[in-house]
Amino acid sequence: MKVVYVSYDGALDPLGSSQVRPYLEGLAGRGVALSLVSFEKPARWRDAEARTSLAARLARHDIRWRPLAYHKRPRLPATGWDLLAGARAVRQEVERTGAGLVHCRGDVAMAMARWARLPPGVRILYDVRGLFADERVDAGSWAAGSPLDRVVRRVEAANLRRADGVVALTAAGLDALRRRRSELPPHRVIPTCADLSVFRPRAPGEPPDYGLVYSGSLGTWYMGREMVAFARAAAAFVPGRPLFLTPDVEEARRAGAAPDWAEVRSVAPAEVPAWLRRGRALFFFIRAVPSKRASCPTKLGEALASGLPVVCNRGIGDLDTILEGGTVGLLVDSFSEEDYARAARRLGALLRDPALPGRCRRLAEAAYSLESGVEAYHQLYLELRPAPAGG
Repeated sequence: MKVVYVSYDGALDPLGSSQVRPYLEGLAGRGVALSLVSFEKPARWRDAEARTSLAARLARHDIRWRPLAYHKRPRLPATGWDLLAGARAVRQEVERTGAGLVHCRGDVAMAMARWARLPPGVRILYDVRGLFADERVDAGSWAAGSPLDRVVRRVEAANLRRADGVVALTAAGLDALRRRRSELPPHRVIPTCADLSVFRPRAPGEPPDYGLVYSGSLGTWYMGREMVAFARAAAAFVPGRPLFLTPDVEEARRAGAAPDWAEVRSVAPAEVPAWLRRGRALFFFIRAVPSKRASCPTKLGEALASGLPVVCNRGIGDLDTILEGGTVGLLVDSFSEEDYARAARRLGALLRDPALPGRCRRLAEAAYSLESGVEAYHQLYLELRPAPAGG
């Protein structure tokens, strides 16, 4: 089977290395002939060593790479230029390889495929990474009903109408898509997954060095001050200093993660798994706006794979369902001191259960492993495979 994979994120970006390349390598291992069209940031493209290393790695997996230049400013003309360049590249790759399926990661990639004037019979998989217009409104980037908002929503609607297959990150996100198109084409819920060979629990008998751990960027969606307040409240119930692993060190300090009680570190992505293993539990609070029902934080699968329970607030993706039972983590009902103390007390009790790391790991293996994600994509590819000519 031949597939053209389109990503508006760069293969050289951290996201590309964690959420694009591993899936492509897994699919290539299942016999899928892949061409990758990606948009690379100029600063990362200038790193000749990284560029050459990635090209060689993709070539070892027989993945053809068609990198294009990403343009950022001015925003609308730059994106329009990239759309045209992407549409042209997608069509060329389909014609060159004879691919019968174009896999589009996100709305911009999907628009490229729609504009590519693909040969008859070529199918398009719409891999929805979030409800983009809703997210921009929730973030305050633009107003609901503004001219830009209306244009983006028309693009999203056209993308969904054209899709021959759909992937959503969460069941709640899939429900939102059903409200926009009642009869969805073949579809799957595939959450953001983790490489279980990289994210793994501590060795038996190895003591943790930290208590609560936060991992990731801060700002926009993540509630830094509330997370700091919870970490302080949890200190009486969760042994060990809290650890904030974030590139936004100064923002963490401004939120109140002071050196006298919390550790804040910026580490390379490759070092994150080892640091996670040194904690007792992962926690994060995200603004529970409507668009976040379609989100699945990458750190969820990474924590569970590392044997860590997860603490978060309600209203994010499918986490209410996943954590409600309290066997692999728990939900904080509100951002009050009373609910912080109640959740911290429950977490302290949960951490005393010696079977906890194993339960977390088993859930990761069942639902958040890279292997399970690759297999889900492969099965959907097979379902969307064009029928043989004359068949």
